[in-house]
Amino acid sequence: MDFWERRIYYLQLFAEHLLLSLGSLLAVTFLGILLGVTVFYSSKSRKIILPLINFLYTIPSIAMFGLLIPLVGIGLKNALIVLIIYGLLPIVRSTYSGLKEVPSQLVEAAEGLGSTPIQVFKNIYFPLALPSILSGLRITVVMIVALTGLAALIGAGGLGQAIFRGLNTMNTGLIVTGSLGISLFAILGDQWIGQFEKDESLLRVISKNATKKHRNRIIFPSVLVLIAVIGALIYLNPVSSKNSETITVASKPTSEQFILGEIISQTIENNTDIKVIRKFGIGGGTTNIHPAMISGDLDIYVEYSGTAWLNVLEEILPPNNQINYETLNQIYEEKFKLKWLGLLGFNNTYGLAISKNNSEISTFSELANKSQEFTFGAEFDFFERSDAFPGLKKVYPFDFKKLEEMDINLRYQAFEQGKIDAVDVFTTDAQIKNLNLKVLKDDKNYFPSYEAGIVIREEIAKKYPEVEKLLSNLKGKISTEKMQQLNYEVEVEKKSPAEVAQNFLKNLKN
Repeated sequence: MDFWERRIYYLQLFAEHLLLSLGSLLAVTFLGILLGVTVFYSSKSRKIILPLINFLYTIPSIAMFGLLIPLVGIGLKNALIVLIIYGLLPIVRSTYSGLKEVPSQLVEAAEGLGSTPIQVFKNIYFPLALPSILSGLRITVVMIVALTGLAALIGAGGLGQAIFRGLNTMNTGLIVTGSLGISLFAILGDQWIGQFEKDESLLRVISKNATKKHRNRIIFPSVLVLIAVIGALIYLNPVSSKNSETITVASKPTSEQFILGEIISQTIENNTDIKVIRKFGIGGGTTNIHPAMISGDLDIYVEYSGTAWLNVLEEILPPNNQINYETLNQIYEEKFKLKWLGLLGFNNTYGLAISKNNSEISTFSELANKSQEFTFGAEFDFFERSDAFPGLKKVYPFDFKKLEEMDINLRYQAFEQGKIDAVDVFTTDAQIKNLNLKVLKDDKNYFPSYEAGIVIREEIAKKYPEVEKLLSNLKGKISTEKMQQLNYEVEVEKKSPAEVAQNFLKNLKN
């Protein structure tokens, strides 16, 4: 039922995954074979190209996506570059190995009969190296299809988006559908390339000596791929997406951000003719979204005052830890040409939580005194940010028995399974209610306020004044309790962020 209700969403992800994978594969095939031939004929280039490709391949793919953001931004360009880089090694290696293994006596015989170097390559080297090249290509297909799943982290779309959204909202159906979809793509891609290997079908077609059976073995599946590509292009309609009347809304990879992103998107769609492009669940959150806002790749997203002040502006907190909104907005406008459209009304600050069964501890200080008895778990970001654990330890003498770093969306599962017994929380988290957690009092007032507000590029605000007015109407409309309830509906009741946002906006009108 969930699949059928989300069929339009899944269809879009399938189309995006197909086009991104196939586009990368075509580029990798052409460039990889070209480089493989180059390193075969040139020992100098071999000493440079092969070590370089090997080195790039050792860099974790998820890190490569992040490293390219300052250079090319987020989205399609970034994804294509990374996929091409990682797809090169098998193709270059297999091409070089295939050419190297061609018997030298055949080459000498051809040269002895007066064949030119081009004729030798065309009639001897390439045909005999082709099985090795195709073998490398089959590996590359599976690799690219799988890596395309990670492209969702930088807003490039694809089936990985379903997986990450499922992890972020604790929706198993999304995770399973996205995973099975990627697996299906990989299997079909492998089988498609495999048809070129069988009985040397490709060589037969090239030499024009193929029977109808051999031609059909290649032509039929290739025609199906072509039809699928055309269908995906028509469905996604990239030409219309470049329409000037578009706004790109982004979100961080949390349930709350998905909901807020939908509230913004639906508010625009319901009241204007502007097309909204959703870039939700971008990995790295502010670290990657803020630069993309400045470069113009993204137009609107929800940020938190504490994050903006400490991590973006890198300012020192005021003595009372209360950030002045007007000052924050003024600096954003002057420094980044970005504008805050008021605060939404809730404060999603950090907190620490333990089980309610532990009645002896109610404050951070009390937890610090008994911290050696607890295993503390939090997301990677919490251990890295200066305003989180590093700074927290300077105020409270925490000395936990063990620290567990994990994805932000897995920490509650770890708590439920007993792997950790103290966890960092956000005050609007649905799992606080669901797991019956006790949120401890920050008795030394370490954590500042993290009030949510909509940030928009000034250029977009001026271009679409009606959008600024519409979104400004959301100011103060979502309380902390309301946001926690909306998160609960997504994470526990398994409603989609779009449905929850739609109901919220409907109730807002009444």
